[in-house]
Amino acid sequence: MRILDRPVIGRRGAIGGAVKSRHDNHRTSKRRLLAHRCLHGPRSGRLRVAVCLEYLRHVGIEWSPHPKDEEVRREYERIWSLLGGRSIEDLIDLPPMGDPASFATVDVLGKVLTAALHTDANLAALTICKAVALSLEHSNCDASCLAYVWFARIAGPRFGDYEAGFRFGQLGYDLVERRGLRRFEASTYLCFAIFVVRWMKHVRTCRDLMRRAFEAANRIGDLMYAAYTRNNLNSNLLFAGEPLSEAQGEAEHGLAFAEKARFGHVIDIITTQLALIRMLRGFTPNFGCFDDGQLSELHIENHLSSNPLLAIAACWYWIRKLQARYIACDYATAMDAAAKAEGLLWTSSSFFEEAEYHFYGALAQAAYCESAPAGERQQRLDAITAQHRQLQVWAENCPENFGQPRRAGRRRNCAPRGPRCRRDAPL
Repeated sequence: MRILDRPVIGRRGAIGGAVKSRHDNHRTSKRRLLAHRCLHGPRSGRLRVAVCLEYLRHVGIEWSPHPKDEEVRREYERIWSLLGGRSIEDLIDLPPMGDPASFATVDVLGKVLTAALHTDANLAALTICKAVALSLEHSNCDASCLAYVWFARIAGPRFGDYEAGFRFGQLGYDLVERRGLRRFEASTYLCFAIFVVRWMKHVRTCRDLMRRAFEAANRIGDLMYAAYTRNNLNSNLLFAGEPLSEAQGEAEHGLAFAEKARFGHVIDIITTQLALIRMLRGFTPNFGCFDDGQLSELHIENHLSSNPLLAIAACWYWIRKLQARYIACDYATAMDAAAKAEGLLWTSSSFFEEAEYHFYGALAQAAYCESAPAGERQQRLDAITAQHRQLQVWAENCPENFGQPRRAGRRRNCAPRGPRCRRDAPL
């Protein structure tokens, strides 16, 4: 059953005698029209945000496209008030959501989120918290599963409560598995793998879940999340240090899928991943540079800077360039790439690319510190300390991926090499 076949704000039978005036009928019809436009309307991020925020105003939720930090905190704290004396795990036993207005609103919040991820970090966080709060108030629906999993991205990184975030994420996954709320099965599986599993367990653990997400997305025709599984699987292989030939084969298959689906955002991401892999395998004329006769760094950078809605792809490009230039001992260019990535890092919370940024950023800072002007060295050391502190936070939750033995192994694998590298280059 499509969402529009459900009672979005209520058909005549659902609202009974509550609609008694032409004004009420007009207001109800407008809400349904706005819900339709949110769920099936413009693909442009900012236009979709505007349409969805208009719908939310008609259900009493007044938001700016760029909310303040305090608004996010208030909505986050409200979740704990609504939870009351219940445990997070108790929420799996809530009955199905029966309020049509809340049902539609949680769906629309999902559409706000997909657009807000490219436009405003606070709007994305506020959207997630509101969807969770509505689920606690009015019970669970299919969209609640995804909201609970996304909440892990807010509770831990933003408010320091990683355990609660992971428990909510597990709840979202369990609602699909044990309660059969499967309309967002593919996206719930993928986001559970990205935002929960790989920050708690060894990086290889979540691959089967990603492949299940891909199969589910193909089965239900969700091309967007099918494509997202491909670039996230590539990130997984690169983070784990798997053989580059395996990573290249996976990336090439993913790129072919994204091109067939005409999903430009994922094409941009995988193109960068593949460029890094080819460079590391020695398939480019200059080690450390992505240019290979067909792909041009300048062309990619111009393309990614031409549209603010490409912020995620741009951020991940600069992170991969930081990684490549550090390994090639071009520390000045690595630092320039790190600075460009830092300005876009708000797009990438809880993605593995964020971890790659802090890891290679710290290494590049340490290497560059030797030749930095004396007045800059303390600033460089402070940046290294901050990045190390973040890696330590992650290591407390998942030593398999971020603990000292793991980082030591990654340092060996990413040791600088190439004609410009000294044997004693700082690692």
